[in-house]
Formats: sequence, C-alpha cells, structure tokens
Amino acid sequence: MNINLLFTYGTLKPGEEANYLLQKTKGSWLNAYVKGKWITNSKIGYPVIKLDPNGEKIKGKLFNSNNLESIIQSIDIYEGSEYKRSITEAYVEDGSMQKAYVYELA
Repeated sequence: MNINLLFTYGTLKPGEEANYLLQKTKGSWLNAYVKGKWITNSKIGYPVIKLDPNGEKIKGKLFNSNNLESIIQSIDIYEGSEYKRSITEAYVEDGSMQKAYVYELA
C-alpha cells in the first residue's frame, strides 16, 4: 500500500524542531485529527499518542506528498525505537477520512 500522508502532532509539524525532515520534499499541509490517547509519562520525555478508535480527537497537521516514501526511512530513524510507524484514519477538516502514517508509542 502506497501512502502519501503523514499525520504529525509534535516536532514534525511546521515550525517545530524536526520539520526540516519534511521540508526535504515537496508537499502540502492540511489540518486534521486522529483518535487516540495522550501518554505524558513515557520515558521519551515528550507527550506521545497511542492510537485508540474510541479515544479523543488529537489535532495535528497532515503532510501530503507524492514523495513521502522517499523520506519515510529517515523519519523512522529520527523517531527511533520508542515510536512505531502505524497506519491510521486521519480526519481532515473538510470532513473526509484518509489513511495516513502516524508515529505512536511503541
């Protein structure tokens, strides 16, 4: 399955410290949310999400790029073993639902 969307909610968002990883490729941004739970007491030191279809709306940004697959490995390395890349349903502000990658607590 070729996925062109990445849901971001922390350091990968525009204006945040790791956004440079996404600036390497052409893409666009949309407001979106996923459903999950915030985990604030993890060993990572940053708030991280755990996906949960019955969870709360977690707002973030959806990065859309036809070239996402060419940079996803470098993002995997940045995120490290504390995170896992999952596929989830991201709900866009226009009411549509899209399949997207997201990094959640491993």
